[in-house]
Amino acid sequence: MVDFTKRHLDVPVGFDTDVNAAALGEATWGAAKGLGSCLYMTVGTGIGAGAIVEGRLLHGLTHPEMGHIIVRRHPNDTYEGSCPFHKDCLEGLASGPAIEDRWKLKAFDLGAAHFAWELEAYYLAQALANFILILSPEKIILGGGVMKQTQIYPLIHQRLNKLLNGYINHPALAKGNANYIVQPALGDNAGLAGALALADRVLQG
Repeated sequence: MVDFTKRHLDVPVGFDTDVNAAALGEATWGAAKGLGSCLYMTVGTGIGAGAIVEGRLLHGLTHPEMGHIIVRRHPNDTYEGSCPFHKDCLEGLASGPAIEDRWKLKAFDLGAAHFAWELEAYYLAQALANFILILSPEKIILGGGVMKQTQIYPLIHQRLNKLLNGYINHPALAKGNANYIVQPALGDNAGLAGALALADRVLQG
């Protein structure tokens, strides 16, 4: 696709995943501005994550598929999972469609005290613990429609602290610190801003 576009338009072309673009947008103008690393995870119709490590977008064999990591199932969760490939991977258990299929209501229709949010925090905190241990990002940004239900953030913090159990001794992970795992400063425009930042990087060479 990139080669085809370059041949027919004769202009510099940049290409990346939507979550990498969002991570780049937040690193350039948003919640991770001035930092050398960050992780952007979207929780909505699917779950995906993009990362910047030492100022560079993380790629690899193809591109990271962090939404499909395997997580421990909650002992009270009997839902089989919605992922057509893995059933009960992270996306299969914690995405917007998984929430709606499990509870027969959309995320924004569930009350703040609904057990769904304890379950959601249980799965998302596991994912973040893994990403922190592997990538050690300086900031974690959680976007997507599900994460607009702000009551889930304290639950994620609590569960994450239990999982890490003091293993990583850093002020960012101190109990009660709400400045490490945050909403996108650019809101729903993180991806669009990242696309502009990517275009600028390509133009600058």
